[in-house]
Amino acid sequence: MSDSSIAPILDDLPTGVDALDFTPYVEALSEILLDANTGTPLTLGVFGSWGSGKTSLMRMLRDRVTPTHYAVWFNAWKYNQEDALWRALLLVLLDALEEALRLPAPPPPEQDKPARGKGKDAPGKDAAAPPEGEPDTARLIELLREALYRETAWTEKGAFKPDWIQAVAAGVGVGFNVLLSAANLGFVQEVVEAAQKKLGEGEPVGQLGKLAQAFKREELVHRQAQLRSLEQFQENFARLVARLPGAKRRLIVFVDDLDRCTPEKALQVLEALKLFLDVPNCIFVLGLDQTAIETAVRTRYRDEVKARDYLEKIIQLPFTLPPLEDEAMLKYVKSLAQALPDERCAQVFAQGMQPNPRQVKRTLNFYLLLMRLVEKRAPLTATPLRLAKMVAIQHGHPDLYALLSVYPHYLPALETYFRAEGAAGRGDMAGREKPALPEDLQKFVGEAVRRLLSLYLDDAEACFGGLERQDVRSYITLTRRAAPELATGRRARLPFEPELVTIPAGPFLMGTSEEQAAALKEKYQWAKGVDFSDEHPQRTVKLPAFEIGKYPVTNAEYAEFVKATGYRAPEHWRNGVLPEDLA
Repeated sequence: MSDSSIAPILDDLPTGVDALDFTPYVEALSEILLDANTGTPLTLGVFGSWGSGKTSLMRMLRDRVTPTHYAVWFNAWKYNQEDALWRALLLVLLDALEEALRLPAPPPPEQDKPARGKGKDAPGKDAAAPPEGEPDTARLIELLREALYRETAWTEKGAFKPDWIQAVAAGVGVGFNVLLSAANLGFVQEVVEAAQKKLGEGEPVGQLGKLAQAFKREELVHRQAQLRSLEQFQENFARLVARLPGAKRRLIVFVDDLDRCTPEKALQVLEALKLFLDVPNCIFVLGLDQTAIETAVRTRYRDEVKARDYLEKIIQLPFTLPPLEDEAMLKYVKSLAQALPDERCAQVFAQGMQPNPRQVKRTLNFYLLLMRLVEKRAPLTATPLRLAKMVAIQHGHPDLYALLSVYPHYLPALETYFRAEGAAGRGDMAGREKPALPEDLQKFVGEAVRRLLSLYLDDAEACFGGLERQDVRSYITLTRRAAPELATGRRARLPFEPELVTIPAGPFLMGTSEEQAAALKEKYQWAKGVDFSDEHPQRTVKLPAFEIGKYPVTNAEYAEFVKATGYRAPEHWRNGVLPEDLA
């Protein structure tokens, strides 16, 4: 049992308590999902960035619809390691449907309850018997599970790529039970042309023609089987949903954390919704980051498909979580840390943080850890409000924090500037000018930083103005020491510093062997005149860890180098100044 007076560390689990004022959104969305006149199939997209509260809202929505409809929850991230994420989704749905078809029907909504004595759609009614000629429910589920492992062009697209050219050149038959990518519609002609080169002029053209025709027939038969498989799965799935007991019962599937999966697998799930599950009485609620999914679409389809058009075809009802308003943000912070060492710290974090629930939790946990360190270690001194401001700067304004790490006296200078600005607004600056700021601080006088540093300026324990430089630095040292891997695993960068990535220490194979050089000269024209002697012998070299720029150096970063070193600027910079459009 802890004897600390500091609030306990917060967990990162979604909450069933509406501390984010989501209730109005849940009520509006649930009305749509429960309305008997809402057309199905329907896909609702709950858009929001990482940690914005999508899961909490979806759980509230699930709890609202569960009493009268069948709800299934699928955490895509949990199954991300599966080879085929789409298959994991369908298997989870089949398991849920199998269970639902064994249970009595859920009670009908109030407006759907039958009049006393009529007994219409009574709760507990068993699933409907299958229509004549259709398989029973157990067989239907068995057929659907079997179908998930049959080959279709969509399912394992590009997973198996046999050497077709070698096959044709060797005269191999066409008994390959493989799938063919939809992108390879013209593959036969390409195979034949390549095989002609491989066989040489002595190979009879007629033999190639027979092989090409066989390939065409095989492709046609295979594609027909694929189409039938897709259609049969969708038809059987629709039959299964239609057998859910009770009237007007819908299957509502919640897919969470889709944007945390690899792009390829996330798109698999989205496409599975359309290809397999687009049937009446089905509603899908997807929690995802729209930007992440659009990036995945652009990566996979290049310029063939527009990312927004892709999402619009899959998601008919988009809902974007709005950012928390000031009042809701303050309420949320207070609900998380009711035992802060100073209740005014809640206002500091509400003003200083981005309105992202998960980031707020992480920041509060970090602050509570620091206050425990101060409490346990006598040499450490820090007032709760000053430390709250420094943590808010560190997590909410990392560029400013990086600058203060080098120039800690800038923080009192900013406070002085905002204090004078407030006095000028009240008309108390007659005959006086606002203090000048260093050039590096000019970009930090915006509304967000102003609101944070202007809090409690009349309270000495909340301000840095009366402190010596080393005292200000102690707050920076405390926050940095406790968070060595806050963002990128290294210290915070100054605004002009490039982002670096660490290459770990280890061996690598350096140079080109004589055998590799000979093979290159034989295969490529460009290599024939290349002298590879300076790359011999090929050997293993061990390097220490080093850092390298994650991105190419920008002109803006180079301009900082020119400014700091006096190095000659490029000739196309007029008067040695970087043009803004080239930054």
